[in-house]
Amino acid sequence: MITRVLLFLALAACASTVSEAQTWRALGATAPYVHRIKVWNENTVIVCADSAPPLYEDVNQPMEYYSGEGYQISVDGGMTFSAPSLKGFSVRDILRVRGAEQTWIAAVARPFSAQGGTVRSLDGGATWSTTPDNSTVTFEQLIAAPSVAPYKVYAAASNTSEGIQVSMDTGRTFNRVVDIPVQSRSIAISKADTSLMFMAGDARHLAGVFVSKDGGVTWRKDTSGLEGKRILCVTPSAFNAHVVYCGTDSIVGNVTVGSGIYRSLDTGKTWHALRGPKNARIWQIVEHPSEDRTLIAAGDATGVWITTNWGDGWEQWNDGMPSNVVVRTIELATATPASKKLVAYAGTYGNGIYKSGEITTHVDEVSNSETTMLFTPNPVNDQLRLTVSPSGTTVFVRDLQGRVVLETMATTPTISVAHLVPGVYVLSLVNEQQQRTQLLQILR
Repeated sequence: MITRVLLFLALAACASTVSEAQTWRALGATAPYVHRIKVWNENTVIVCADSAPPLYEDVNQPMEYYSGEGYQISVDGGMTFSAPSLKGFSVRDILRVRGAEQTWIAAVARPFSAQGGTVRSLDGGATWSTTPDNSTVTFEQLIAAPSVAPYKVYAAASNTSEGIQVSMDTGRTFNRVVDIPVQSRSIAISKADTSLMFMAGDARHLAGVFVSKDGGVTWRKDTSGLEGKRILCVTPSAFNAHVVYCGTDSIVGNVTVGSGIYRSLDTGKTWHALRGPKNARIWQIVEHPSEDRTLIAAGDATGVWITTNWGDGWEQWNDGMPSNVVVRTIELATATPASKKLVAYAGTYGNGIYKSGEITTHVDEVSNSETTMLFTPNPVNDQLRLTVSPSGTTVFVRDLQGRVVLETMATTPTISVAHLVPGVYVLSLVNEQQQRTQLLQILR
C-alpha cells in the first residue's frame, strides 16, 4: 500500500512544479540589461549587464553595441555587488580556466565600433589586459572542452559567418572550426557524452541546431521540426545523450515572433514543440543538476518558465517580478554550502537581476542518503542492470503517454526490456524510502 501511495506521489510530482519559497526578489545594484549570469559557487555570482541593449538584435543585420558597463561580482550570494570591472566594454561572457582558476578570459564588445574579442586576467579579475585579442570578432559565449590537454576553448560568435571558433592556447587566438556559414549565440558540450557538441544557428546565415559527434571536427544539421526557426539556445541533457532542448523564435521582416521550446529525443535529428511557452522567445534553458525532469527557462517577455516532467508541461514562475518583466538569462546555484536545495538567478532586460527563494522539489522531500537506486546502462539494449537498497523496490516503465508497459519487483540484478519497442520511456524506481524517476532510452 505504501508503495502505491509513493507511486501516486511520484506521478503527481511529474505534473507539478516546485513546491515552496518561489517568490522572486530584486537584488539591485547592477546595470539594468543583464545578458549573462555566472554562478561559480553558492556565494560567487558574476553579472554581465549594460545600461542599454544591443541595437538590431532582432533583425537580420549585424548587432551594434551602445553600452559598456562591464561586469559586477558578488561574493555573498547577491546581497551586495562590487563596482563594475572592465567598464568601457560590453562583457558578453567570462570563462575561468580550469586548473588555473586565477586566469579569466572575458568575451567583450566595444561600444560604437565593430570591434570585440577577448581580454584576460591573470589575477582572478583584479586586473585585465587593455587591448583585446581577436578584435575583429564578437564572441557571445565561451565554453571549455572537458579534455585536459590540449585545453580547448570554444566560442560562439555573432556578427560573422564564422559562428563557432576554437582556441588551443587558452583564448589568445581563435580559429574557425568548420566551413559552415553560421552565426551563433549558444554552443554546448554534452555531459552525458562529451564527444557530442551542439551549436545554435540563429538564422542570420543558417538556422537550426548543428550537431557534432566527434568533438567538433565534423558537423551535421538536421532540422526536421525546426523549419523557419531561429535557435537562441541549445541545452543537451546531462542525464541522457539523446535528449536535447532548444529555445526558438522567428524573424519575419523586422518583427520577432516567439516559437517556444523544442525537444529532440534522437540527438538532434528530429524536433517537437513542447506544450506551454509556445509563443515565447526562449533565450536560455537550464536543467536541474540532479533530476533530469526539472528544467527552467528564460522566456523573454513571458518571464520564467519551469517544468518537472521533462518539458511535457510548463508553468510560468514570475511571482515577485514586475508584470512586464523581460527575462533573458537564468542560472541555478546551491542555496548554502551544506544545503542540497537550489536557488535561481534571473537576469532581465531593463529590471536588473532577481533571486528566488530556495527551490524545493518532490525529490528533495523524499530523498534519503541511506538508500541506493541506480540503473545502467542508459541507453539500454536488452538488459537493464539495477543497484537498489533496501529491498522492496518496484520498477515501473511507462511510455510517454503515461501507460505502464512494464511493472516488476527489483528482486534480481537485471531486468529484461527486450520486448519493448525502441524509443524513450519513463522509468521509476519506488520503495518506502524514496522514488527515482528518469527518462530511459531503448535502442536496438
